[in-house]
Amino acid sequence: MQYAPPPTEEQLERVRDGLGANSLIWSHRIEGGLGCTIDVLTEGSTRLVLRRYGTWYGERGEDAAARETRALELLQRANIPAPSPIWIDTDGVFEEQAIITSFIDAKPELTPSNPFDWAEKLAGVLSRIHEIRLENGDLDLFPPGAGEDERRISENPELVLEHPLGEELLRRRVMLGQRRTEDDLVFSHTDFWPGNTLWRNGDLSAVVDWESPARGDRAMDVAYCSVDIRYLGMGKVADRFVQTYREVSGETLTNLSHWEAIALCRPMPDIGKWVPAWQAMGRDISEEKARARHTEIIETFLERTG
Repeated sequence: MQYAPPPTEEQLERVRDGLGANSLIWSHRIEGGLGCTIDVLTEGSTRLVLRRYGTWYGERGEDAAARETRALELLQRANIPAPSPIWIDTDGVFEEQAIITSFIDAKPELTPSNPFDWAEKLAGVLSRIHEIRLENGDLDLFPPGAGEDERRISENPELVLEHPLGEELLRRRVMLGQRRTEDDLVFSHTDFWPGNTLWRNGDLSAVVDWESPARGDRAMDVAYCSVDIRYLGMGKVADRFVQTYREVSGETLTNLSHWEAIALCRPMPDIGKWVPAWQAMGRDISEEKARARHTEIIETFLERTG
């Protein structure tokens, strides 16, 4: 993603007017996001987060700012740890869609000291997210689907076919899709993975990056997160995450393998593009190692689901 430049003084002045803040200034940028430009603003000791979305949301007619703002409101109501929405740019202050949220003094944890406890906490909060009930007015903001992943793979199979195992993976995805059952749709993050959670002292402080929530199959979020945990080199931890989710939710996740196939296609043609985000969050991994691990996980998946 090409990041937006830091906010100008004129833009900051308009934000100050909107917030009633006299001395708000730009502090620094948070690196690693793939869908947003994320900047920290400060007023004295108070820190806020400015999120500006990729231009493709507007080009597709999607109001990512309104969607994330409403998602954060729902999370606050359900007492699920997440930032609080503070301001939404309805006046075109920025060229991109934009919101401001509270700042969470915590960091992503991709190398947990107690990985099984970490996985159980991830599963627990995801189960609570899926219990959120939407109101009728929310249905247009949170349409059915899995963001753009299924559509992108269906419309651009050549991206997957560039991988040596791409053709076999696509065939497996079709087979698993034919076995898919129509489960109830739940409120879904659609990009739930450890990098979109913030931790402090071993406690989960917030689930972040809510620009593309939707109504979806609960197995989608579970599959995406479990596959990402495997990318981090923690296969047994991923198994514990799935097991814990099943236990706390009481759900069997009949479509899990279907969504795992899609999850494995997501980074194609090259998972190396995800490595800078992992490195920015403290994960020591090279592009070469990431590619090798991706291939190993695909091989294991194909063997397991064959």
